[in-house]
Amino acid sequence: MNPDLRELIEELRTDLVADEDNTVSWGKISAGAPTDKIPAEVPQPVRELMEVAESIAAGGFYLPGISSSARMQGGLKIMPEYTGVAAEPDEWFYLGRLQEEPLLLRRDSGAVWYFPQTSTDEWFMREAFQEIAPGLDSFLAYYVFGAGYAEIGNDDDDWWRFLEEQDLTAPASRRTNERDAGGTHRALRGPTAMVARQARDSRRSLSVENSDDR
Repeated sequence: MNPDLRELIEELRTDLVADEDNTVSWGKISAGAPTDKIPAEVPQPVRELMEVAESIAAGGFYLPGISSSARMQGGLKIMPEYTGVAAEPDEWFYLGRLQEEPLLLRRDSGAVWYFPQTSTDEWFMREAFQEIAPGLDSFLAYYVFGAGYAEIGNDDDDWWRFLEEQDLTAPASRRTNERDAGGTHRALRGPTAMVARQARDSRRSLSVENSDDR
């Protein structure tokens, strides 16, 4: 895991715990799990995350801990036919949920996939399944802990307001400029800002490709 992202997660956990009575219903970042307690079949990027935070509840996002994660893997075998996941479940890892809808990770590339809100139909009926980020670090940096949360989550919930208080909702380029001008933003730094941009650019490029297909 990117060291800056690791540091950010640890800082956010401290802030949430400090106000736990008010934050526990919408934001909780658990302590990391011992390395030897994480099953061998967990993909390396997820393993590295679990070593920092075994589970994360962040507004619309839920990334489960070890026991719940193991139970969720059975859901890969009943994914909609149009995704191709059920035909090759060993190629995927059930990462968690966004608004009660599946988030999956490809074991070969590490890319995170989801079911975009292309209609009001239930996720399993939309026939829309696409990559949202090229890797777990970029997914976390941009969508769970950054400006991208408003794109696929909610820009008017408690988690978004928490991110705003942490100065994490402005685009990375703007935060960098403000920090260079003497600001005190808790910005995603260096490589972490880069992986966040990768997630943003990945989703945008896929949106353009889908538009071209139509």
